[in-house]
Amino acid sequence: MTEKRKIGRPATGRTPTRSVKMPDERWDALDRDAKKTGSDRSKVINELAAWFTKEPGAELPDRP
Repeated sequence: MTEKRKIGRPATGRTPTRSVKMPDERWDALDRDAKKTGSDRSKVINELAAWFTKEPGAELPDRP
């Protein structure tokens, strides 16, 4: 007997990828400025979201 496949995305142990609509100019500026601070787009977006939703201990990310 074969095992029935489960529906849905398999567990990866990683945070799922999300999509965000943003103008190319802003996306490129975010990438450039995040690199200037030694960070990356994903980390900056997560830090902004944590601050915006008032997560305990969350702070605004550094700006270039």
